[in-house]
Amino acid sequence: MLNLNLNQKKSRLNNSREMQESIIERAQDGCELAYKELYKRYCRVVYTLAYQMLGNHSDTDEVVQETFIRVFKNLHRLRNTKAFTSWLYQIAMNLSIDHRKVRTRRRMQPLDENPDYVSNYELATTKHVRNPGQVLENKELLGQINLAIDDLPEQQRAVIIMHEVEGMSKKMISDVLNCSLVTVRTNLHHARKKLRQNLTKYIQE
Repeated sequence: MLNLNLNQKKSRLNNSREMQESIIERAQDGCELAYKELYKRYCRVVYTLAYQMLGNHSDTDEVVQETFIRVFKNLHRLRNTKAFTSWLYQIAMNLSIDHRKVRTRRRMQPLDENPDYVSNYELATTKHVRNPGQVLENKELLGQINLAIDDLPEQQRAVIIMHEVEGMSKKMISDVLNCSLVTVRTNLHHARKKLRQNLTKYIQE
């Protein structure tokens, strides 16, 4: 029974991959419906990734728009359709990092202030602090978490968001950022260390 379930899941996964590759190939041939399907499939995940990096909806909207413009403009150059997802994330992440650099030069814009909104990273971070349930009601702590994340160097921030929030493997992150696995592991280690240091009094003992 277990083998049957595993085989069924594997079959569905293979069918999903084949369907995705088919959509990409049709888009490469100029099929407008295929373009729309790719946008529909990936718009939300690109938006989420960009928002975690940028923290405001205005910049995120720009990054999402520019990401898909670049994807559709250069899709015909993609030789390996299996690499589409990491290629898409790479474009979105590079644009997000560029936006943050420009924003830093203009002086950092504040994160969106919505008292009822809790970011995915904040939710992930509460797993490592005392009394997670109470943390979500502690606006001061949520503010400190946001500041700690925002204070990370770009590569470290990108790595920890992709790994902790988006659940990407280290291998995929290395593909997206075009760096070695060692670099990914190093950035992840330093990012976690800095967050622990900045949130020392909240960390579980």
